[in-house]
Amino acid sequence: MNLRGKEKYNSVNHLTGLAQCLIDRNTIIDLRNETMVAGTIVDVDGYMNVTMENAVYVDQLGRQYPLDNFMVYSKYIRYIHIPKDVKILPSFENYLSSMAGPQRGEKKKLTFREKRTKMSNLNTMMENNMTSSR
Repeated sequence: MNLRGKEKYNSVNHLTGLAQCLIDRNTIIDLRNETMVAGTIVDVDGYMNVTMENAVYVDQLGRQYPLDNFMVYSKYIRYIHIPKDVKILPSFENYLSSMAGPQRGEKKKLTFREKRTKMSNLNTMMENNMTSSR
């Protein structure tokens, strides 16, 4: 999933991220026109448009229509059922941490040149009695 700009903002700051936690899971989506679709969520974009495969569409009269692929636009989604086996809080926290960039203050490995410069500076400071030994 490669999100940019507004899509990334939506997935982190709106409920889109919850739907993205359900990728590769079987779930049911209730639609606004009193119908529903059940299947495996394959992709959720930053605008919460959902792509499903091995889906079964159930109309208002209860008739079922099996489909290989099904795309639901976000404006038609009323409710997404979260499967009971999903621990939504830990999975959402993992999702948010994966979407975040590197944290400030993380120590990075020094390059050879940075190490050499640091050692040179320490030696100079020790020669001038500016610091105690390492």
